[in-house]
Amino acid sequence: MRILITGAGGLLGGRLAALLSSDHEVTGVVRGQSAPEGVRSLVADLADHASIATIFEEARPEAVIHCAALADAEICEREPERARLENPTLTKGLAAVCRARGTRLVTLSTDLVFDGGRAFSTESSPARPLNEYGRSKLAAEAETLEASADFVVLRIALVSGQGHGSRLTATESVAKRLRNGESITLYEDEWRTPIDPESVADAIRAVLRRPGAAGTFHVAGAERVTRVELGERVAAGLKLDGSLIRQASQSAHRGAPRPRDTSLDITRAREELGWTPRSLDQALREGRSG
Repeated sequence: MRILITGAGGLLGGRLAALLSSDHEVTGVVRGQSAPEGVRSLVADLADHASIATIFEEARPEAVIHCAALADAEICEREPERARLENPTLTKGLAAVCRARGTRLVTLSTDLVFDGGRAFSTESSPARPLNEYGRSKLAAEAETLEASADFVVLRIALVSGQGHGSRLTATESVAKRLRNGESITLYEDEWRTPIDPESVADAIRAVLRRPGAAGTFHVAGAERVTRVELGERVAAGLKLDGSLIRQASQSAHRGAPRPRDTSLDITRAREELGWTPRSLDQALREGRSG
């Protein structure tokens, strides 16, 4: 299948481009950063309708995996207009082109659309984001599904394991600090269900194999852990000094509001897609050294 991946120079989009190119014809759309070696890439401004039309003519995609986003929560909080432009507005334009051309669209979203008030949120749980990043991504979800009921939204949990580009995944950043002998402070009362790009790629493959799969799916790991527990798993799995990990309450956080518990229930993806995530320990061992 011919797949177009936006944000192919980013942490998750780039890694997905590399993984999916093993069994699909992948073209990556980049802006500033480079796509993985061996992946065909096109430079484009997704805010420009003519630019989108050009890349569709060149790549002739049968499916689009929309990973491009302004994903820095602090920047989104400081620059909400930019967040709205780069998240829902760009998604709306891309979705319109996909609908007009009969191209399937899979938009990647985030667990941060939830307010953190409950564990293992399902796809039907109320989405009430606490920060501008979550609000802009929730709006991007709406633009995707309003364009076509056949389109798909994948809410992705905290990314662990091996990423791409200059940014590090949650586990890579911990490993880098510990390898350098630096202490790191992690929250003891913030829960996530970390997921690795390999598992996300498998979920995308499962969606693409099922033309009838539509709507929102949660794509997350099977384990609910605190940020401290995640750091300790990194230290134990990579034989690093876990004594460098400092524990703190999330109440000490300053900056964009952070939800306490964005763990995701993955029952729908398991049952309807036949998908199962890889283990957390396997993923963290594959991260880059930083």
